[in-house]
Amino acid sequence: MGRKITAICVLTALLLLPLAGCGRDKQGENRVTGVPSDVPQQTKEPSLFPIEVTEITYYTLSEELETVEVTSVLTGSVDMTPRELAEYVAGTMGDVSVTVSISDVTVEDANLVVDFKEDSEPARYANARLESAILDALSQSLLDNFTDYSGIIFRVGGEAYRSENRNFEMDYVYMGR
Repeated sequence: MGRKITAICVLTALLLLPLAGCGRDKQGENRVTGVPSDVPQQTKEPSLFPIEVTEITYYTLSEELETVEVTSVLTGSVDMTPRELAEYVAGTMGDVSVTVSISDVTVEDANLVVDFKEDSEPARYANARLESAILDALSQSLLDNFTDYSGIIFRVGGEAYRSENRNFEMDYVYMGR
C-alpha cells in the first residue's frame, strides 16, 4: 500500500512539473548571463526514480510442492535479518497452501536455529517429501543470503526437532557449508 502511494505521488509530481512554468512573465527570458566559473560535476547517473533496488535469491515451494529457486527484487534500503528472511520464505509457501509458522530464529555458535511452532507444517500435517522440501528451502535460503553462518539447526517448540516423519538431536545441523 505504501509503495503504491509513493509511486502515485512521484508520477503526479512528474506530470505537474511542466505546468510549473505556466503563466510566468517571459520578458527577461533573453537576458545574457555570464559563464559560470565553477560547473558542478555529477557523480551519479541521473535517475527518474532514485530508489535503491536489492535482489535476493531464496527458495520456496512450487505448485508441485518441490523446492524452487526464486529471485525477488526489493525496493528501498533492505537489511534483512535471518528471522525476517525465514518468515518471508515461510510466507511465500502460503501461495501453495502450505502454512509454516516460525516461532524464532536465533544464533548458536556459528549456526542459525529455526524454531517452528508445534502445530504447523513441517512438524505436523506434512508428508516426508513436503517436510524435506520445506526444510531444504529454508536452509538454502538462509545459507545463501547469510554467509556468516555455517549451518542450520531446526527445532520445534524450543525442543529437539520432532515431526511425524523425522526426529533430530537437539543440536543436529540439518544443512551446513
